[in-house]
Amino acid sequence: MKFKFCSDVDCPLWALAALHALGSLPAPLFRGLLQHIVEEQPDDGIMEILKDTSLSSREECARAAAVLRWTLRQAHRCSCTGAQLTKDLLVLGVPRAHAAALGEAADETREAYETLIKSNGFMINKLTDVSASSGPEGTVDTIKLTLHSDEVFTGEQKMAELLIDKAQAKTLLEELKKAHKKMEEIDME
Repeated sequence: MKFKFCSDVDCPLWALAALHALGSLPAPLFRGLLQHIVEEQPDDGIMEILKDTSLSSREECARAAAVLRWTLRQAHRCSCTGAQLTKDLLVLGVPRAHAAALGEAADETREAYETLIKSNGFMINKLTDVSASSGPEGTVDTIKLTLHSDEVFTGEQKMAELLIDKAQAKTLLEELKKAHKKMEEIDME
């Protein structure tokens, strides 16, 4: 299925599993955890919030924080409204109270996110090489992209590895071709 907050593709399996694990939390506890994440409080507090639940291990606490941050960030990046996010999460099987809380949080944090993006902008370094290979063992339908770039100001060479869903690879390639064409048009002017 396609979900607006997931760039109009299916939800990654790791996020789906983590969202379902959070579904076992009582609504007030979930809201407290979400508020902790939204307020960007220290992660040590997450273990305190989840201490009497089945998600009390360090790994489960980290997974819970990661999926909440990822979901909100994805909603912002994809211009997904809180109402749409709630609908998408309900289709994925997230409990109504949890989905509604995430939708509200997305709407409440959107303005700050947009202000941050507008004020900071971004810099694109010179991409020197790209390679693709199968995702690591244990992942399903993933591709590992390795990007080599040169820092614009320092000339330092960097490497970044990204795991993407195979379904997103074709879309990414199309978008990169469009961006490259636009950049060539700008260079011609």
